Amino acid sequence: MNKRMTLLALAGLIILAGCGSKGESGGQSSAARLDGKEKGSQLLAYEHSVSVDAHEAQVRPLYEKVLAACKADTENGCLLLDSSLDSGRYVHARISMRAKPAGIKKLVALVSAEGEVTSEGTKVEDLGRPVLDNRKRLEMLKQYQAQLQDLEQRSAVNVDALIKVSKELATVQVELEQATAADALLMQRIDTDLLNVAISAEGKHSFWTPIKRALGNFTENLSAGVANAITAMAYILPWLLAFVLLFPLGRKGWRRLRGAPRKD
Repeated sequence: MNKRMTLLALAGLIILAGCGSKGESGGQSSAARLDGKEKGSQLLAYEHSVSVDAHEAQVRPLYEKVLAACKADTENGCLLLDSSLDSGRYVHARISMRAKPAGIKKLVALVSAEGEVTSEGTKVEDLGRPVLDNRKRLEMLKQYQAQLQDLEQRSAVNVDALIKVSKELATVQVELEQATAADALLMQRIDTDLLNVAISAEGKHSFWTPIKRALGNFTENLSAGVANAITAMAYILPWLLAFVLLFPLGRKGWRRLRGAPRKD
């Protein structure tokens, strides 16, 4: 029993020592990566937005043309994230894409050539700190995993210690996979730009469009007007009844007051 407790204590000391050493060396290794390979580079994520105004008949063709251009641009890795087209009373479309900067420039040029640009903007987010922190965590997890694997081999004769180390290894493996996925997502945001395109026909609709909309809304507006009139009558009717009942009494009282003889 005493021998088993001694082995478990030794295993705990090895694990704690591994945690301390990984914190120091991991920070230096990840910092060296950033200061070396990526020194002087800006870890920025760009998000562009473009709004264009086109004729109603051009909204759908432009929408489909942008989708086709993104799908065909495999060189810049264009990825369609979201798209919607509303062909109802107000024709408009929205497209969200991610691609390399060269591909984003092509798409912006395509949209600008087919319609009138009404607004354009760019938002930048600095991801330097998130990337640095996540890579420090990755380096620490990798070193911790290596130390646990070494400890696992040393604890082969101790079943209890081996079970504990195996559980810790499984936990570290899950955290390592999550950190790796987070790093890949951050680098994707840095290597590629996000583009949001909005296409509308508000400023270039035809002469008959407002008339068609008014005719289309006629029955709805008529029912709304009748409903408002009924509601107004519901508010006015009690006051009207009160006026009809009280006005004769008030008028009679006023006449009596005026006709009363004055006392000297």
